[in-house]
Amino acid sequence: MDMLTTEYELFKMKGDESIKDMHTRFTYIINEIHSLREIILRNKLVRKILSILLGSWESKVNAITEAKDLQKLTIDELIGNLKTYEMKKKNDHERRESKKEKNLVLKEDNNDSSGNDADMAYLTRRF
Repeated sequence: MDMLTTEYELFKMKGDESIKDMHTRFTYIINEIHSLREIILRNKLVRKILSILLGSWESKVNAITEAKDLQKLTIDELIGNLKTYEMKKKNDHERRESKKEKNLVLKEDNNDSSGNDADMAYLTRRF
């Protein structure tokens, strides 16, 4: 039990980890603790999850904390909310990356007959 309690207390979300993967690891620890007849209150689990999220989630954590009653919020509701936000963040990032790829830089080389250095013009075109 001491080992599981320590795992629970030291639990953190990994930098490259999805909400789903973090939740899977967290649930495993909680289920093991529960199998030893120890109960952790739902609101403590919700607060624990909110506290272990990465710094990039701070604005979402603040929004949830302010908008939701953490005494009534279930873990499933919290995880669903976080997964939805994660998908939005991913889609926004992909859309921004897609726009960056559509920017095209063209290089035009105009050689002067006098043998001077070539004049170069850079044209940027957005699609």
